[in-house]
Amino acid sequence: MYKARVLSLCLVAVFVLSCLASTAAAQGIGGVTVKASPDTYNGPCPAKIRFTGVIEVLHRPMTLNYHWERSDGAKGPVKVFHVTGNTRTITTVEMWQLNTPGREQITATLHVNSGNDHLSSSATVRATCR
Repeated sequence: MYKARVLSLCLVAVFVLSCLASTAAAQGIGGVTVKASPDTYNGPCPAKIRFTGVIEVLHRPMTLNYHWERSDGAKGPVKVFHVTGNTRTITTVEMWQLNTPGREQITATLHVNSGNDHLSSSATVRATCR
């Protein structure tokens, strides 16, 4: 009886996970990644940090809505991009300038609001500005 119940729960879990994967693919987004450059800064103020986000597009045509979120609580404006033709990836850049001397760790995340929400992992920068 116990083995049958465990097997039933496993089958339900597999079904739910496959449905979630199908839903994400059906929405047309394959993945969202972010990188920071530089990922470590030690130098004079202002420090200029560049965050580059890449959105993998699975289905075309589609319209993407996305915005940047920062560890200081700021959210960038929603940007709209119409994907057509053979476009497979969308690249977007966010610049962050640190003016205050000191040491801090900052992060940026790219949030795609098309279909189901897709949130990248955060890109982290350790900065010492003097």
